[in-house]
Amino acid sequence: MKTTAHTVIAAAVLSVAAVSSQAASETADPKRPNIVFLLADDLRVGTMGFEGHPQVKTPNLDALAERGMFFTHSFVTTPICAVSRASTLSGQYARRHGVNDFQTRLPDLRQTYPALLRDAGYHTGFIGKWGIDAGSREHLDEAARTFDFWAGDADQTLYWHERTCHYVTHNGTGDLGHVPCNCPPEVRKKEGVLDSGPHPLLKDPVHLETEVIPAKVRRFLDQRNPEKPFKLSISFKAPHGPFDGFAKEFAQRFEGTLMPLGATANPEEAARQPDFLRHSLEAAGRGWDMAHDRGLQSKGQKYLRDYHRLVEGLDKGIGEILAELDRRGLGGNTVVIFTSDNGHLHGEHGFFGKWLLYEESIRVPLLIADPRLPAKDRGRTSDALVLNIDLAPTMLALGGVPVPASMQGLNLTPLLSNPSLALRSSFFCEHLYEHDVNSPVLHIVPSEGLRTKNWKYIRYIKNPGPEGEQLFDLAADPQETKNLLANPGSAEQLDSLRKEYERLRTELGPHQSWSLKPAR
Repeated sequence: MKTTAHTVIAAAVLSVAAVSSQAASETADPKRPNIVFLLADDLRVGTMGFEGHPQVKTPNLDALAERGMFFTHSFVTTPICAVSRASTLSGQYARRHGVNDFQTRLPDLRQTYPALLRDAGYHTGFIGKWGIDAGSREHLDEAARTFDFWAGDADQTLYWHERTCHYVTHNGTGDLGHVPCNCPPEVRKKEGVLDSGPHPLLKDPVHLETEVIPAKVRRFLDQRNPEKPFKLSISFKAPHGPFDGFAKEFAQRFEGTLMPLGATANPEEAARQPDFLRHSLEAAGRGWDMAHDRGLQSKGQKYLRDYHRLVEGLDKGIGEILAELDRRGLGGNTVVIFTSDNGHLHGEHGFFGKWLLYEESIRVPLLIADPRLPAKDRGRTSDALVLNIDLAPTMLALGGVPVPASMQGLNLTPLLSNPSLALRSSFFCEHLYEHDVNSPVLHIVPSEGLRTKNWKYIRYIKNPGPEGEQLFDLAADPQETKNLLANPGSAEQLDSLRKEYERLRTELGPHQSWSLKPAR
């Protein structure tokens, strides 16, 4: 692992030492740690300093990696935000929890990890983008009542708010329901952003990631019940679009810099894709353009600069949160988990966004830092296959709460002391939300697949024929450029993966819903 933040680490260590006596008084039960869950939005693997990015500076996440474990093979089971968030909350595949679009709610919030931890005596809070049926006031009210502290926001939330906005000023506990943003409708429509800055209708704008969320965290910690351990879930907007929603201090970052693109973001690889994929959502536009125009002044390079400005802003906000925990003497008994709801394609294979089952889309960073572990178990990596559905069972296990049989994920805590432990040999992945079935350029092609340590099998379930299946040898071809479906030498492997795919597909059961409702 690359180490880039020695001074930040040293400062964090000194901070913890300075408040060690305060930590003893503020911790309700050292056997039941506090848990802080940090969720980024559309953050792909390889974008942070500790992962080796040559330009991006993320000192706070680098420091977190140095005192925790980095999972190098972490994945989501469905690469789209609403479905992935539902899977993370419930510990279930989409086929079981039934959220398959942006307008379906989880059927039972009482069986999610925050509700179960609250029932077991944790003081719970939620801050940021809720993302599941987030246009419904009724569902947001229901979600708000699931927590002791609620600062969730509707729809995609805003990068910039008015300082006097109800969402910004609400104390998190004064109402038994959702408190909506009351910024002007024109501002909300643009998610607070216009022309690489706060919307001009905002008189006194405050930035979500670097100002509002850290302030909400302080408010939660001020109001928490000190006799209880706490569980705080924080869902950032970054680095989701609009990509020019970065804080002002990052506006000049990477100017004049040629940002690296993936090896498969090239015209040949884009042209190799089947027609039904090349004309799907974000492929005919940004994905194709990024694969063809790699110049410094290209739209793709502007997007990459903006995207990574958001990443650095995300790191700053996380740094303020971690520093606040240390300042209050809570860092020594707070487990911090950091991940993303899905990855993001940046022109690879001629695609942009998520939706597909390529590595750039389903693979996500995952850090777990448990300060109670001995020093020898910190700053390590694990290449075990781990999933977003594992996070709910893991947080329940950390809190000493039995994992319900309905959860399909696995408890990851054994890996923290034994990173080579093999929890699974394969996993099923799925993406059945089609977005706009009547528009070829807005349509998402539904797919399912199987991923093992070294192989991937993908089936485009509404596209029969040879082009509707893909087989990749990830050990020999990690960029997924050679479809071995028709290779005689891979016939036995193909047969084995098809059988395992069908077995898991049957074992996991049919989807509970199938929707073609439009995305927001």
